[in-house]
Amino acid sequence: MFGRIKLHPFIKANPPHAGCTPAAKTLLDRYEGQLPAALLELWRKHGLGLYGRRQICLIDPQAWQSTLDRWIVSPPSATLRVPIALTPFGTLLFYRKLTAVDEDVAALNPVTRSISILTWDLADLFNNVLSDPRQADEFIQPAMLETAQQQAGTLSSGEAYHVDPMLLSMQMLKIARTDALALHQKLRAQVDHEQAPPAPPPGTIRAALPAGYREAFKDLERQDGHPSGLYLSTYIDWRRLVALHADGNYQLLFWRNDHKTGEASGIRHYDGRYRTLETDEGDCLLQLDLVLTGKSLGSDASDDGLYLMRSGGQPLLLQAARLEDMATAIGGRSTMGSSEHYFRPVRLDDPFPAENSGGMEAPPFEDLPSALQALVHRKPLRATIVEVDAHSDPEDSTVMVWVDLGSNDGLRKNMPLMSPKDSPRALYGWVWQMDPKRCGVGIKVRRDAAGAVVNGPETGDVLVSRAD
Repeated sequence: MFGRIKLHPFIKANPPHAGCTPAAKTLLDRYEGQLPAALLELWRKHGLGLYGRRQICLIDPQAWQSTLDRWIVSPPSATLRVPIALTPFGTLLFYRKLTAVDEDVAALNPVTRSISILTWDLADLFNNVLSDPRQADEFIQPAMLETAQQQAGTLSSGEAYHVDPMLLSMQMLKIARTDALALHQKLRAQVDHEQAPPAPPPGTIRAALPAGYREAFKDLERQDGHPSGLYLSTYIDWRRLVALHADGNYQLLFWRNDHKTGEASGIRHYDGRYRTLETDEGDCLLQLDLVLTGKSLGSDASDDGLYLMRSGGQPLLLQAARLEDMATAIGGRSTMGSSEHYFRPVRLDDPFPAENSGGMEAPPFEDLPSALQALVHRKPLRATIVEVDAHSDPEDSTVMVWVDLGSNDGLRKNMPLMSPKDSPRALYGWVWQMDPKRCGVGIKVRRDAAGAVVNGPETGDVLVSRAD
């Protein structure tokens, strides 16, 4: 009908919000010939901003062009892409003039990092895809939109809803309003970070320290028979440094060095007093007066009790809360287990250690604290398989079996069990299910093309906690 703009069906289905602002003449002139006249007419008559209950936002391309160009890197001679709109969940819609008569509109989802072609005609995008409830509801899901509005409220122009990905992985839905442009820039920066080459490792322990703590931590002289000194624990890119002063004060610093940039983050600092106690078994146990804060991780409390041991003239600090894990590793593979469970003595200008996160070689049994010795089985435990799961998934690389020993007999979670050294069998697995008398063990298996287990575990097979 006379007087209606070409995109009237869009306006009818998605009325402009009160905050829509007609485009300035300079903006209209800038995109004359680059964007279809129908879109410029919509800009001029009704403006940029939010439209309809679905909160579709028409945007100023100039503000978004550099961000789109970061997402889609193309040579200067490539077809120009012009950002034109946003969905309420931050998907960016952009227009391309392919030839004198051909065009398309695509959608860039910054969360999934995916691009899809929506239509080969801009008018069809507005008058059908975004206006026909059957198409629009598939593109902007009404249930999710209603949840977002209930949790975070109505959007303002330039905002988008963002679903917390960490909570979503735990099947919890938390949605917040955020600046849409900043969200895109943050998510694109994450891609750049992932694609960057690894940072060179720090040359020294001092270089790895967060800059703000390099003055607070100084080398401490060691004293015979006293735990004073600096001790470092490393695990992948996480670090912990504890300073034990001769006067009974301590400092404990947690941080991580980003494996792409080397920058320190996740910094948590504690200080206070510590006590040196002699246990009934004759061990030296350090108890740190460690008070957790709102920034603390639950695992931080694992450092409030540390056993001091000496081996080869060098002291080590062992987490009291992780003795069972260390005992399992010592008995199964003669290592100290995860490197996060102990501290080694250091000085700040020492080369940064290239530690195996699986743990250093275990010291001689006689050097271990008595509390740890009591958990290490010097003679291997010997278990017999009494049941094999007959219904394992053909896709699984393990088969569950049950043995005639349990936690009452010394089996522990994740303890490795294997065929004896002189056995013709070659079974290997870990304790997965705990029971006082009958533990479940996951045994690694090989399957044929049909998914059948080849030379798998059988009732009566013997497993030991150490094959030597």
